[in-house]
This record gives sequence, structure tokens and C-alpha cells, in this order.
Amino acid sequence: MAQASKPNPQILKDDILDYLRREGFAVFHVESGGWPSEQAVWWDTVKAPDYKDFITAARATGAKMILFFDEEMDEAEIADAEDALETAELEPEQYREYARRIGELRSYIGFTSRLGIGFSSEGSFYWYDLEAAWYEDLVEVLDDLHLAGIGMGDDLDDDEDEEDGKPPLGNFYSNN
Repeated sequence: MAQASKPNPQILKDDILDYLRREGFAVFHVESGGWPSEQAVWWDTVKAPDYKDFITAARATGAKMILFFDEEMDEAEIADAEDALETAELEPEQYREYARRIGELRSYIGFTSRLGIGFSSEGSFYWYDLEAAWYEDLVEVLDDLHLAGIGMGDDLDDDEDEEDGKPPLGNFYSNN
């Protein structure tokens, strides 16, 4: 069974803003990373991806103002991925695969990677948060590369580790 495609934040950004204004909501633009997370409740965008359902819920609570944020992919995120690739301990084939994926992701610089809308009700913040599928791929690449780079930068001589019989620091090693 084919999975339904995920909504695209790049396309939805203007649609959401237009819809909110047509519906009479005040829109408060929140700085990226500056939205409240205390007492946060997150909308399930997989099971209920339609932002209009979220806005209907906001209206039902009496919300008059919707918080809005969006983030665009920038060069710094690609640079972080490239730096992580250089420090990761990978086989040549793995290195080439991650380099290819990062190269493909570079084409999304300037596109909306994430957007969210939210409202406050009775001391809690309710959020509809959507990430582009390609942005989720970037997050996965970064996670993989950071894990592959654990232990890098330790300036220990291999001889010192062999003398005391202990594995080098930073490795996942167990005597079990």
C-alpha cells in the first residue's frame, strides 16, 4: 500500500497565512527557535496532516491569535553536514553515499524546511509542526554522521591504550 505523500511546507506556508487571515485570526510571527515549549502539546501531522483541522481546534478553544514560524534551509546546515562527514569514521563507500546525499540536499538551500503554527489555551501551547521530507533526510544524515564521529578528536596514542588493556575512550565497547 502506497503511503500518502507528506505535505510540503514550502507550498503550505503561503496557504496557511492566507487561510488564517481569511478566517480572521491575528498572526504573530515567532522567531525561529523562539516559540514556547513549556506545556507544549504537539498535533499528530502524520495521522491528521490537514492544518485546517488544527485551526478548527484552535477556534473551538477561543483562540484569536495564531503563532507562526517558518525556517529555511541555509548554507550553514549543509556546512555542518560536510564537517560531520569529514570527522566521521566511515568506509569509503559509506563516505561517498553520504557525500552524494549531502550534495543532493544542497539544492534545497532557501526552501522552507520547517513551519509551525500554534496557539495558547488554558496554560498550554498547542503546536502543528511540519518538516519537509528532505529536511528529515538531512536530520538523519547529521545523526548518522555524528554517531560515526563519536570518539574523534581524542588525542590518545594507541600505545597508551594497549599498555593498560583498556579500549580507547569514546568507543562503544563492552566486555559482556
